[in-house]
Amino acid sequence: MTKTIKQEVPATPPAATNKLAPYLPGIVLFIVALAIGLLTYQDYGIGWDEPYQRAPTILTYDYMFHGSQEMFKKEEDNNHGAGFELVLLFIEKGLHLTDTRDIYFNRHIVTHVFFLLCAFSGYVLVLRLFKDNRFLASLAFIIFAFTPRMYAHSFFNSKDVPFMCMILVTLAVSRAAFDKNKSWLYLVTGLACGYATSIRIMGVMVCGFLAMFLLIDLLAALKKKENLMKPVLNMVSFVVGFCFSLYISWPYLWRHPIKNFISSFTNMSHYQWGATTLIGGKAIVATSLPWYYIPTWFWITTPVLWLIAGLGAICWIIYELSKSPAAYLQNTRERNFVLYILCFFVPVLSIIVLHSVVYDDWRHLYFIYPPFVLLALYLVDKGLHNKYKMVVQGLCALQVAMIGFFMVKNHPFHEVYFNEMVSHDDQYLRKNYEMDYWGNCYKQAFEHIMENDNRKKIYVCSNLSAYVENNLLILRPEDRVRFQFTPPDSADYFITNYRGHPDDYTGANVYYDITVLNSSILQIFRLKATDVRLR
Repeated sequence: MTKTIKQEVPATPPAATNKLAPYLPGIVLFIVALAIGLLTYQDYGIGWDEPYQRAPTILTYDYMFHGSQEMFKKEEDNNHGAGFELVLLFIEKGLHLTDTRDIYFNRHIVTHVFFLLCAFSGYVLVLRLFKDNRFLASLAFIIFAFTPRMYAHSFFNSKDVPFMCMILVTLAVSRAAFDKNKSWLYLVTGLACGYATSIRIMGVMVCGFLAMFLLIDLLAALKKKENLMKPVLNMVSFVVGFCFSLYISWPYLWRHPIKNFISSFTNMSHYQWGATTLIGGKAIVATSLPWYYIPTWFWITTPVLWLIAGLGAICWIIYELSKSPAAYLQNTRERNFVLYILCFFVPVLSIIVLHSVVYDDWRHLYFIYPPFVLLALYLVDKGLHNKYKMVVQGLCALQVAMIGFFMVKNHPFHEVYFNEMVSHDDQYLRKNYEMDYWGNCYKQAFEHIMENDNRKKIYVCSNLSAYVENNLLILRPEDRVRFQFTPPDSADYFITNYRGHPDDYTGANVYYDITVLNSSILQIFRLKATDVRLR
């Protein structure tokens, strides 16, 4: 009797789509966010700093391609690197954009797409950091991409947000470098960190943290009498990548790399800005800010659940670190969280200790937000691995829904988000904290006047006319010429975002009012028919 022998069929190799599967939620979220951005990017006005960011970059461009030396005549313009601004200018030149409306719309959408791409790198980072947890990675993308203030700034803030984004990318690449311990990954980490520093010089601080861990690896190899070639090569690769990227992307360093870098760092550390900023109802000179300035702004503008989770995670990790420091300092997964704590705390402490000038909420330190979010996710992950999993997921969904409701209701003024830790009573926020301090809402002011006033020439005034005029640049050419700035006694309308004047204007005839969280962020007063006192 013949015995049938069953031949085993080799298992079909997994399809390429299986490798892609863990990334699909992030890709879907990215596409949805990109679609929203493409549909709404023209709703955002021009921030006060945008023209002042673009102008020095043109001088840098002329130096690079025409040998002009004009950029060296104003040293204060070189305190910030031109890394990202040059990208915006290259695209502008490549598309042959000449009208200011096209130029600023282009800047806004390019900056936003860069922001979303970096948020996706955060998705990948969390996916790998927490063992392919797609829920946590998806939550990370939502937090990175849809925190209200950062989301709004991702259109019109071409310095603080791109720097924040590159810090997130640096953290993503450094995790891979720690995990794989490959020299080429340390090279890429150096390249990312160097490019971040070419946007804002504070990136050198993150470089120092990473170099510290590489030094720990070198000392550990020495103690164990292991081959030193690997840790030395890793350190050299990182330093070479950092220096190369920083030098290439910051033309100001081309003539005197070390001297000019030190000069920029010194100038930024002792930057002088003598105007006042509003916090807690007090107008305080920026050079004399109290120690609690940054902590207060962070406390009242970070969504509450992320705030609680982040602070809770910091306490947890510091406690665990005190019990077994080796587990957190050696090349383990936990090392990443020590890096995040350093990236969050040290910049804040340095601002307080050095009495550095900061203003306009905490935008100068937006780059501490990604490491804080990663710490918050550490605690969320703990909650997902016990019997309270459904509660944790429900709270996260509720916080996301609350943020989404705020953003839809108050579009496109997300930059004035305040959480529940501060009062939302009538006009409380306006009288106690800076609101739309960059005046992006002036775009809507001009558009409202145009829709309701068909005269060919409209006379307007403001308490900050020079900055209000920025938003004329984003109007159509034929609309731009309709507006003319004049003194109050000959103006038709007075426009204010209450910057520098948080109090009411007595006797005012309010023509248009934009409110967020029960506080006015912009008002237009009709003049000539009222005795409004503008001083």
